[in-house]
Amino acid sequence: MDTNLTLFFLYLVAVICVTGVALTERSTPISVKEVYMFSGTLALIGCISEVAINNFYRAAFDSSLWTYQVAPVHHGDTSIFAFFQWSLYGYHLYFVRKKLQSYKIKYEAYIFAVFLAIEALLLEIFVNISSNYFLNTFIFYYVPGDMGHFTTVFVFPFYLLGGAILIGIFNRFLKDPMFFGTLSFSVAFIFVFLA
Repeated sequence: MDTNLTLFFLYLVAVICVTGVALTERSTPISVKEVYMFSGTLALIGCISEVAINNFYRAAFDSSLWTYQVAPVHHGDTSIFAFFQWSLYGYHLYFVRKKLQSYKIKYEAYIFAVFLAIEALLLEIFVNISSNYFLNTFIFYYVPGDMGHFTTVFVFPFYLLGGAILIGIFNRFLKDPMFFGTLSFSVAFIFVFLA
């Protein structure tokens, strides 16, 4: 499983990198510090939010919304693999935001939040279909079966809210991306690997 998991992760890295290049033009300046901050921020916010949201969902509906099948921690609410997965998603969101900014549209923050919510559902389906091929299991299994357990419409409002919150966080963290990137990665690492 470790070799397959490594291959699966490298596959995801390749897909995200190709997508990032496709989203930007050659003239688009890329800041390594900002990419680092986006990745660290998503590692932190993603893993902690998964635990918080799933606990909320259990308290409200007496059932988990999802269970991680690969390297689970925190009672299956997140996983060691999620640390890396969310980091990759942060890398991807850097390029998504750059692309949106290039259009110079009036309601960029709202469009970003809606795009994130829709895209996150599609990416979850993609990740779980891919993990079935590489690992013969879902990375995360959604308990509601409305979308084949690959994802669920029940997470859409959480992603929408998360996208709106992330705009504010990114704007603040961009003032010192290396500090906030390092802080985010450090706290996420402690939360996932040591808690």
